[in-house]
Amino acid sequence: MVSSAPARAVLDTSHSYFLQPSGNPGDPPIALLLRGVNLGSTSKYPTLPNSLTEYSNLQGSSRSERDHKRRILAGQESHLGEEEVGLYSEAEQGGRDGWFVGRPFPIEEADVHLLRLKAWGFTTIRYLIVWEALEHGGPGKYDEEFIQYTIAILRKCREHGMRVFISPHQDVFSRFTSGSGAPYWVLVALGLNPKRIHQTGSAVVHQCWSTQGYGGEEGIQTVKEGKLDDWPDMIWNTNLHRLAARHCFTMFWASEYFAPKCKIDGVPASEWVQNRFIAAYGHLADRLRDAGGILDDCLMGWDSMNEPQEGLIGIPDLNQCPPAQSFKKGPSPTPLQGFILGNGQAVADVEMGDFTSTGQKSKGTISITPPEGKAVWLTRQEAKQAESKWGWKWSEEWDFWDENGEGGCIWAGHGVWDPKQKSILRAQYFKPPGKGPTDFIEEFWKPHYTKFIKRIRESHSNAISFVNPPVFEEPPDLSEEVKKGRMALSSHFYDGLTLLNKRRHVFNADAVGLQRGLTNMISAIRFGEKSVKSVLRGQLGELKSDANKSDGIAGQDEDRNYPTLIGEIGTPWDMKSTELFGLAKGKADRKDYKEPAKAMDQVMNACDGHNALSYTLWVYEPLSTHAHGDGWNGEDLSLISYDEIPTEGDEANDDLLILNPPDLKSLIYLGTRGIQSWCRPYPAESSAKIDKFSFDMKSGSFLLQILIPSVDDQPVLKENENEKSDDSAQPQIQGQSQEDNTNTNANANSNTGTKPNAKSDSTNVKEVQGYTKIYLPYVHYLLDSSLPPTDSEVSSRTDKERTRIIGEPSTDEEEGEWVKGNGPATVDIEVLDLSEGSLRVEGQWGWWTYTLGQKGKGERVGERQARLRIRPWRG
Repeated sequence: MVSSAPARAVLDTSHSYFLQPSGNPGDPPIALLLRGVNLGSTSKYPTLPNSLTEYSNLQGSSRSERDHKRRILAGQESHLGEEEVGLYSEAEQGGRDGWFVGRPFPIEEADVHLLRLKAWGFTTIRYLIVWEALEHGGPGKYDEEFIQYTIAILRKCREHGMRVFISPHQDVFSRFTSGSGAPYWVLVALGLNPKRIHQTGSAVVHQCWSTQGYGGEEGIQTVKEGKLDDWPDMIWNTNLHRLAARHCFTMFWASEYFAPKCKIDGVPASEWVQNRFIAAYGHLADRLRDAGGILDDCLMGWDSMNEPQEGLIGIPDLNQCPPAQSFKKGPSPTPLQGFILGNGQAVADVEMGDFTSTGQKSKGTISITPPEGKAVWLTRQEAKQAESKWGWKWSEEWDFWDENGEGGCIWAGHGVWDPKQKSILRAQYFKPPGKGPTDFIEEFWKPHYTKFIKRIRESHSNAISFVNPPVFEEPPDLSEEVKKGRMALSSHFYDGLTLLNKRRHVFNADAVGLQRGLTNMISAIRFGEKSVKSVLRGQLGELKSDANKSDGIAGQDEDRNYPTLIGEIGTPWDMKSTELFGLAKGKADRKDYKEPAKAMDQVMNACDGHNALSYTLWVYEPLSTHAHGDGWNGEDLSLISYDEIPTEGDEANDDLLILNPPDLKSLIYLGTRGIQSWCRPYPAESSAKIDKFSFDMKSGSFLLQILIPSVDDQPVLKENENEKSDDSAQPQIQGQSQEDNTNTNANANSNTGTKPNAKSDSTNVKEVQGYTKIYLPYVHYLLDSSLPPTDSEVSSRTDKERTRIIGEPSTDEEEGEWVKGNGPATVDIEVLDLSEGSLRVEGQWGWWTYTLGQKGKGERVGERQARLRIRPWRG
């Protein structure tokens, strides 16, 4: 059944904003700042068989039993392998119908999760769907149960007013290379045996870690300067530069050029596998279109492939680690060493790296010996079995095995290296001199993206295309035929030093500037809190500029300065305590999350200011645990976790309230981490341009500066014609405890966001009313009932006067009472500066209204600056 929620206008993406048409014909459109979350880390993994889930009756059992059942609900997390969840055996059988149903959460839980996100002020969801969820059964075999579940979740999002864009998500290509994304059969089609990836050092696979360490069945061989027993934080990043991911990405993007002997069903392997990827998401788009009530009303667009990687493309010398591999954590083979290990041959001197607060460190070398000399490549017999099982046919030239049917290395078969001599034959094979196609983005990523978005728009013609280039890379120039005026940049940003070291530092570096050659290492380093904040904001500003550069996606059309939404941003919550001025780390500290909150506040502030960025935080994952983080390679960035609920004492059952909160306070706070840092005020909608805004987490002070435009079709008054006083020129402040005020500017519809109607005086001059809708979270501005209401003059104010607003309770019945039996919540703020217009507060939303057009003397008046500054009322 299609939701009865009202349809919404299709968004536009001009002039650096997401724009929605005004409710009043002829009035300027409304600019939107989209802020929200990614859903969610468990979306990367399938659920467990129904016979094991046991989640239907969580209530009534003990806390320990509920925690156990939640671990089962978390499904095939990245630390669980073949023995625990049948990692390989179930996948190589094609999974089962509905394998990913329940990702990101069961449909029966959707309402409470979406209510929580709404209460946090979020309006936007980046919805993760991995390729494996759609097509795990084999080429062209789509999981219709999962698609129907997805339709149901998106309808729930629509009912709750959320805007959604879908991320075709992958990390490190596949969960069988310790990432997520491609189904098992895709790796097989590209010539790999996934079950031998870890033991050959082709990737450090989390699921194999507990029993196999760094090496194969024998475990780690030798580390000359100590041994790392624990799973290394953030090692997934270096998996990008090991053989398995490099091979798969190279074959996905560019087999036609670099592996021409490899064809599947008569076409180049890259064409075959890309066609399968595009067809899977195209099929999903068809189903969403046919379902009705989803496209545009809820689903506003589609991301391009998450964080694409170039694989082997562009490596200048296969004997050496390329510059892109300068970050090393754990064993870091050179490309040649990766080929040797992948062929089942031992390597004695693989570098062990680590990344510390003072930079890259070498921790000696490691010897890796693949068990029984088994290669990562399919044997001839395994290849024949795969053809029979999955239904494809490799070309006759795809024959790289020896007389015993072993070997099978595609790159040896193309003359890149010699397995017998263990040497590179063509060091520049993937970056040939001259005019070879080595520009990854222009030559390989761009054609794929163009085909992908074209197919999506066959089903979703109004789709906004969110362009997700490789991390910190500039997007390419795109034709208007591709853009169709409906584009947004969706770059990702993490403070790498904090993310990798899991602690806050007194210094930082301009990583974006370094990668783009805009600065050098000496000038990139910044010391002190103010400098750190400045360098973070500068990096995000540089990323935002990619959307309006004439040689980028904006092109030469000045009207198409496209908006930017940071698709992923966040900080880890399992930070280590710091020692020696932040240069050394101690143990994980989960006492009060003060340090992680400060780190989160820094990156959130970097999104504010003149950047005024939209973003979706990484990540909302209620099943995150202290032991295993968000379920993917130990990452621990979720805003919420059941493990934050006490397990002992009178509150031992509070975990039940996350899904059944009795009041608004429980809905907002239970299970959260550092909520004061990311639940923060911001302008969500505006008739004006957002010039800048800032928020001080400690004091709660919020400053918003806007540029109010004139209206093009406003009649112009002649000098001295019908002059009269204009009451709207005086600032007006309205609140529950204030005297009644009848100023027309206050008549904004606070439920729908519709601007106040224009009004005309006897001179027939049209005064168009504009508004800015501001999120004012209870987390920072909740009324303290111990402070009695005060009366204040509302018609005007001076700098010496104090003006208080006690907001009206929300009219949204779903918000309920703050504490059960204690009445509704209200906002309580002090207005320090209101340069013009009127401010009214209802629930957690403030409505600042003002006149867009001014009366000029013989000429039009351009945009003008206006300010609002508030803080919590302190009595």
